[in-house]
Amino acid sequence: MATTYTQGSRIRITGTFKDSAGVLTNPTTITLKVRDGDGVITTYNNIDLTNSSTGVWFKDFTLSIAGAWKFWFASTAGLVTAGGSEFTVTVALV
Repeated sequence: MATTYTQGSRIRITGTFKDSAGVLTNPTTITLKVRDGDGVITTYNNIDLTNSSTGVWFKDFTLSIAGAWKFWFASTAGLVTAGGSEFTVTVALV
């Protein structure tokens, strides 16, 4: 079942990166792409993300647009990433 958030919620999107042996590793280059509820894709890179520990990077978001969202991480060649996910943002009822 897909995760659902209410418009205005603040969430953390996290990606993990491992080498071919399964060891958490910091890649040289990281890209996070986020497609918001309007279908607009925004690209973030290392300087936009926070490195909380070796191989673990995140970005915090306030979900200001209702709709279907999607995100995915990519890194330099040779590393395995956590990939991405989808979620839904519903209109906040006041």
